Amino acid sequence: MRNTPRGRQAVFDAYVEVDSILKGFQEAFGMLISKETTPEIYSLVQRVENDGSLSVRGAKKKYMRKRPYVQFHEPTGVPEDEDELRHSGSFPSGHTARGWAIALVLAELNPDRQDAILRRGYEYGESRVIVGYHYQSDVDVARIAASGAVARLHADEAFTRQLAKAKKEWKRCKKE
Repeated sequence: MRNTPRGRQAVFDAYVEVDSILKGFQEAFGMLISKETTPEIYSLVQRVENDGSLSVRGAKKKYMRKRPYVQFHEPTGVPEDEDELRHSGSFPSGHTARGWAIALVLAELNPDRQDAILRRGYEYGESRVIVGYHYQSDVDVARIAASGAVARLHADEAFTRQLAKAKKEWKRCKKE
């Protein structure tokens, strides 16, 4: 799949900056979320991106599973990241946890487009398998961990306040 449009999408998905992730969700969400145009939603996504990543950090350090490209001595679809990731664990996928957590929250903000948003979040994780950085089980477990993290966030007052601001902002965006 690497030499296909889907493979090119997987390479794009390797970039972990919030702006890149949000650009990847633009079509599914129905608009581009940015610091300038939707600051409350952007702030919420930044928080969720971080918490999604944290949801797998302990397991990743504990298991230190070799990444597929290291295990099988194969190149990846994103060779510029190979040296940096060679000595970090594969299980579970931090990229996937970030992307899935963001997808869950974006789907909550925009339930009219939840199917497309969740599909995009799923594909974001699958991109890690396509480029060769993760096994399927790495991304599957990361989705479960991210789901738990997002559920827990709903009990956090700071998160629920930011979510309310983001929902209010989204309501204004829909009217425009």
